[in-house]
Amino acid sequence: MRYSIPMSATPPLSLRLRHLLEYSVFLLFRGLVRTLPFRAATRMTAFLAEHLQETFGWRKDVTTRRIAEVFPDLPPGEQIRIRKQAARNLGHNFCEILNADTLDDAWADKNIEAESAVAALEQARQAGKGVLLVITHFGNWDLAGTIACRRGIPMCFIARTQKNPLTYQALQTARQHSGGLVLDRDDPKLIRKLLPFLADKGVVAILIDIHARGAGEAHTFLNRPCRLANGLGLLAAKSGAAVLPVALYRDPAGKHIWAPAAVRHFDPSTDKKAAKAQLLQSCLDDLSPFILAHPESYFWYNKRWVLEP
Repeated sequence: MRYSIPMSATPPLSLRLRHLLEYSVFLLFRGLVRTLPFRAATRMTAFLAEHLQETFGWRKDVTTRRIAEVFPDLPPGEQIRIRKQAARNLGHNFCEILNADTLDDAWADKNIEAESAVAALEQARQAGKGVLLVITHFGNWDLAGTIACRRGIPMCFIARTQKNPLTYQALQTARQHSGGLVLDRDDPKLIRKLLPFLADKGVVAILIDIHARGAGEAHTFLNRPCRLANGLGLLAAKSGAAVLPVALYRDPAGKHIWAPAAVRHFDPSTDKKAAKAQLLQSCLDDLSPFILAHPESYFWYNKRWVLEP
């Protein structure tokens, strides 16, 4: 079943020569990836991602610094191993996105272990107020709704608009292939659109490791202090939806693992500000151990790094 959420008019975007060139390169690369057997394509994109960093230095220094910040007691060789493997994982993720329309149920059944997470999601929906599926930039978060959508669970994803409107639209089309909706995180009417969707037992996937643009709220993530935007607390308070944190990571064999934590709820009987902050922190506490145990699957390259002051 496909659900519809009213969309706001997309403002006109000027296309620069750089955008057109980037999009042309994107189309050529996507065409190459899709002509190869899937396993060969994933090996190629993983190799390219690693060597883009190793040879050309793409975010190499900043990634090395971030891993050392979170794992100060690991020897430098182990920190480098995590960085290289994380780059390869990023290549795998990109290949899967480019092939989203070809990844059928047989592929998902073989490559995604999600039964416990889907069961927890279905149970949380029974309360009738929708579910906030809480995730981080961990594993291939773009696949968060793959199984759910194919089982008839209405899903909505919140994403940030990218600078290049052509490649952004191409990626959004790929993300929506499984049936999920994608909405702009900066849409001023976002909450208004999501509330009726949740009230109809919909599921909204929300990334919580988002660095606040302003002062933000003080929290702890990966055993480090940070300041985060708390859209989760706001949406949970307004909707009454159940909150289900799920860790998404790739095991050493390359299989996607979806590990659910306990379902949580916003407590309206307490101080609202404190309850929102506590809800977000509890989800961070649930998901941090998975990232610390499987750092190769985390997205260390984010330009708005979550642990920066």
